[in-house]
Amino acid sequence: MKYLQRNPMASVFFFGLCVCLALSSGNLKNQWGAIASLQQKSQENTSKEWNLTLSQQQIETNAKIAEARYNKGCRLVVAKKSPGQFTTLTEGRPVFDRVRNAPLPVGTVVCDAYGNTARIINGEVVGEIAFTGNQAVIDKVVKRSKAKYSSPNL
Repeated sequence: MKYLQRNPMASVFFFGLCVCLALSSGNLKNQWGAIASLQQKSQENTSKEWNLTLSQQQIETNAKIAEARYNKGCRLVVAKKSPGQFTTLTEGRPVFDRVRNAPLPVGTVVCDAYGNTARIINGEVVGEIAFTGNQAVIDKVVKRSKAKYSSPNL
């Protein structure tokens, strides 16, 4: 007590400090909540970036597979009811030989004019689809197919 009587400024400072802490406790809680919210948003953004990176890597890998299939000679599919028109591959659906009207054998590599390639898998249906957007590779197969035009049908 004697110290406070001898140093009135110290008591005023101490009292002011207590008042400031009491008044700012609500702000401190809000700031901690804001910090926690920012950390959560940062983690969400990081997660999204990782997902996009992984997705891009998968797209690039699939494109390489599809281009290799086009370059090695896949069988281009055309519409069953209209053999003069291209159609797209559909996973889980069979691809038929146009002459015999029978599904293509397991292991046959097929492609369409839209960048999709696949393998015929067990059950004689389309599976293991890979896509490329490389139009130059696709066009080579499309031009080559017009010369022969004994392509399999869907």
